[in-house]
Amino acid sequence: MPIKSQQRSQTDAARMLGRANSLSTISSKTTESTSTKRSVGQSRPKSDNTTSNSAVSIDVGGNPQASKLSRQLKMITEVDETNIDEVLNSPDLSNVPKTFFTEIQQDGIYETIFEELKKKLPHRSPPKLPQPETSLSEQQQQEPPLSPHLLAVDDDEEDIIDNDTSTIDEASSSGSSENIASPTQDDYDTDIESEVAVQENHDITGRTQYRESCLQSKIIPCSYFMAHIQDKEMVLRYHQFSTDDIRAIAKTLCSNLSIERLFLDGNYLQQQAAKYISRMIVINDFITELSLADNRLGGGEGTKEICKMLTLNRNLKRINLSGNKFNDLDAAQLVEAFEQSKILRELDLSHNCFGEECGKVLGAYISGNDSLESINLSWNNIRGRSAIDIANGIKENVRLKRCNLEMNGFGPDGGQILGDCIKQNGALEEFNISANRLNTSNAFAIAVGLLSNDSLQILRIADNQINSDGALAIFLCIKANETSLLHEVDFSRTVVTHEAVNVCEDIVKLKDGKFRYRTGKVTPNILQSNSASECYIKTDEGLLNKLRSNAANAKSHIT
Repeated sequence: MPIKSQQRSQTDAARMLGRANSLSTISSKTTESTSTKRSVGQSRPKSDNTTSNSAVSIDVGGNPQASKLSRQLKMITEVDETNIDEVLNSPDLSNVPKTFFTEIQQDGIYETIFEELKKKLPHRSPPKLPQPETSLSEQQQQEPPLSPHLLAVDDDEEDIIDNDTSTIDEASSSGSSENIASPTQDDYDTDIESEVAVQENHDITGRTQYRESCLQSKIIPCSYFMAHIQDKEMVLRYHQFSTDDIRAIAKTLCSNLSIERLFLDGNYLQQQAAKYISRMIVINDFITELSLADNRLGGGEGTKEICKMLTLNRNLKRINLSGNKFNDLDAAQLVEAFEQSKILRELDLSHNCFGEECGKVLGAYISGNDSLESINLSWNNIRGRSAIDIANGIKENVRLKRCNLEMNGFGPDGGQILGDCIKQNGALEEFNISANRLNTSNAFAIAVGLLSNDSLQILRIADNQINSDGALAIFLCIKANETSLLHEVDFSRTVVTHEAVNVCEDIVKLKDGKFRYRTGKVTPNILQSNSASECYIKTDEGLLNKLRSNAANAKSHIT
């Protein structure tokens, strides 16, 4: 050590006397804690260095030279005024406590002393933590022994290590438990397999969803519905469903992809049930035919829900709204909804309460519609001016193929226009005008229309006030028209003569047996026909004779 440094060291020795007691206390605490942990027998890795009061307690890993050197060194437990000179002049500082170097390093007053002592310290690399798979004895044999002051470990640091060890043990234990269960989890570790598992659990038929809906509403599921849920046609007529039943069925059918024709006739659906059906039809794009007959939906909210359904759904091709007590007030709303659908082909409005005020809107709708092929207005109260408007609409339509006007009041005022319909309409194939109070004069108008018609195939004109001459006139015109396609005429419950029956037999022969006719009773030849009765309108004899001659000429021409 240089002389100037020694003089300064002696001058600073007095200042160190005040810190001697604190250094002694720190060193003693470190020694007591280290000896206590050694007595308990805790095993530490080589990096957990400890401080001891004697050289004998230091584990040098069985090296005899290191053991001999450690016995020759005298350990200094504390630095005070009695041994400060010894520390400064000692060539080896391995026996000096580590706390002494820490104190003088932190205090700027002893910077010169610390720099001089630092030159005497051996240059050692910091100890490395042992690998968990290497045993303690192997590490001690591979590495050289360390100085005692490098074996010291602070209590706080030791607690952290212990906590980390316990945490690692817990993690390893939990990891081992996870590894035990991992073989079963690895089988379902891909997205594809998880999607397959979900698809296998999903009931695409809808039966599970229907059962759950019934369970929530506390109702009994319909076994027929579940059995035919994958058919194309679902017939649920007259099941007496409640509103909760309809809600469960409608909820299930919202996602059904199989059913195309749904029949819910005669279930007396209420307004709320009509709302469920309406919403379902709007969502479901696969149902093309819907029958809601005999459910009393007319008037109020029921009509509004039906109109909303028809307005929003563009896939319905056939709809049956018969027997729902729709009246003239509902006609305007329904027609407005019908006009929104451009693919509606068949419309059934039979058995309702349409009367004398609905003809204007219905006639205009029929006249301008170019998609409707079949309309059923039977069993209503259509008569008078309403009947004339509807007949005019049928006459102007160019697409309608089937029209049913049975059980209304088209005659006698609308009867003449019905004859014009047959004469001018070149698309009509089936026409039912039975039970419409048609008289003999109307029958002659219809007969004249049949002379030039080449599209009508079925004519039903039964239960009218037509005498035997009116029926004869119609059969004569069918026989006279060589381009007529009629193959069925229904004159049920209409009394006819033998002459009319003979004309029908001639028609059968002319059409090679492809003609059918039905009539009422045949008047015997010895009895006078009902054409002379005052209960019927008198026959136009001149027109009838003309039709006879036309039919006779046609017969002779064909033969």
